[in-house]
Amino acid sequence: MAINDFPPVQYVSDLLPWESPTYIPPSPHNLPARPDPALGTTTRNSLGGDTANIREIYRYASVTSLSVTIGTTSVKFLDQPIGKRNFLGFRNASTGGQTLYIDFSANATTGSWLQIPPGTLVLFDTVVPQDDLYAIADAAGGQLAYAYSTFGG
Repeated sequence: MAINDFPPVQYVSDLLPWESPTYIPPSPHNLPARPDPALGTTTRNSLGGDTANIREIYRYASVTSLSVTIGTTSVKFLDQPIGKRNFLGFRNASTGGQTLYIDFSANATTGSWLQIPPGTLVLFDTVVPQDDLYAIADAAGGQLAYAYSTFGG
């Protein structure tokens, strides 16, 4: 049997994917596999030259979640990461109405830029501060819940 004797290949449906749920085309619509940060991101293209993989490989977070009691004296609650921080979140979990204040790379005061009223959640997931973090409460017994993720530098 010659190659030309086979019937032509056709799609199951000639409708585009948004018009028909019966057909979902392959790449580029499929999400890429999670890359291993330890592996290089340079690949060979079909013409034999090197190409750079433009995916951002650190959009994945392995979150560590902690809680600390904050008083009226500034306390450092998170050190600057050895690698890079790619997720950071705070929540004022105080039940007594205490307001918390967060400062970056300096002792926190009630005049610090970031003020967190009770029950408020603050999330950094696009531009994430890399500084040492300090907190203070306007009254004793404040409760700060925080979560962060880092990756190797």
